[in-house]
Amino acid sequence: MVLLATSPGPGGASSVLASATASAPYFDGVVKASLSIPSFYDNFDIEQGRITNAEINRQLLSAVNSLLEDSNSVTKQVA
Repeated sequence: MVLLATSPGPGGASSVLASATASAPYFDGVVKASLSIPSFYDNFDIEQGRITNAEINRQLLSAVNSLLEDSNSVTKQVA
């Protein structure tokens, strides 16, 4: 799973994200990536529904790709 957190402030709900990441294994969750998005209103265009900060967007794509890489690996093992 990929865990995401955000807040309107500069912390990006990072403490909540850290708690969720640390506790996920206790609920049989496998965290492949996590990302905190700080200053939500400065880094997200609500009308377009996308992240406007290039670096944060790159990190998000990397996090999603970590899921796809594992999915491809499982598919190859099953086939």
